[in-house]
Amino acid sequence: MQSSRKNIKPQAQVKHFFLISFVFLATTVAARQIEETTFSYWNKPDAKIFYSTPDLIDENTVIIFIMHGASRSAEKYINDWLPLAEKRNVVLIAPEFSKAAFPEYSYLMMSNNKGEILQDQSLYLTDTLGLLFDYFKARFKLSTSTFRLYGHSGGSQFVHRYLLLSNETRIDKAAMANAGFYTFVDDKIPYPFGIKNMNVSSERIEWFLRLKGGVFLGDADNDPKHPSLPSMRKAKKQGSHRLERGTNFFNSLVQLGVEKRLPFRWRYQIVPEIAHDNAGMAFAASEFLLEDL
Repeated sequence: MQSSRKNIKPQAQVKHFFLISFVFLATTVAARQIEETTFSYWNKPDAKIFYSTPDLIDENTVIIFIMHGASRSAEKYINDWLPLAEKRNVVLIAPEFSKAAFPEYSYLMMSNNKGEILQDQSLYLTDTLGLLFDYFKARFKLSTSTFRLYGHSGGSQFVHRYLLLSNETRIDKAAMANAGFYTFVDDKIPYPFGIKNMNVSSERIEWFLRLKGGVFLGDADNDPKHPSLPSMRKAKKQGSHRLERGTNFFNSLVQLGVEKRLPFRWRYQIVPEIAHDNAGMAFAASEFLLEDL
């Protein structure tokens, strides 16, 4: 069968091509763009940073950090957020922690998955987001005094450990999706499964519980044999799969809030028909992180 393209006259072909090009250009111009830079203003290895800004930055513009999972595909993660942030007054920032420089980023470079504490404190990531916030706030002349956080999978592990173990208090909201396992607020369990010997103050724990946090779990992320599911013995004690582990973590925070008689502002949300998928979880978490923007 002959292709219909052969029946188009050269002039018509040019017009057809021009029309397609124009539509593509218009779409590209209208959509958010992803920019890339290298961050080197610290005593750690350089890190690649992807970011996207709104058309207009003003006194109400806020920052959301997007933390990648074990794939370390920060650009894909921020790309999943572009349609969600369209027409929202928010700067999206997605740091990329390379496997070579930051192999244990999800544990804040403080331990490995066996619980062995790493000695090079210069690589600890407990000051990372504060430094990036200061940098981008100055770069774009932002007025905001707080930032927000989102992480999926390994990024979710990074986020909740950063909330517990850093000294940063300028965090307004944080959403954690489909973590492989959690650091429970339990001083009898060694890190990274608990906070034993991590010097987490009672003041920090209270700040952590008062935060506007959210645990987001895909109801189909329930495969106990998922290839990327952490399978260490202490991780398995938290539950058979990500859905169960996240539920147990959230319930432990509820109980801790009751014991400490603190107002508990965390959100727990099961996302229907979503497995271990960043795009699907980002859509759900964005309603929480962007609801007032």
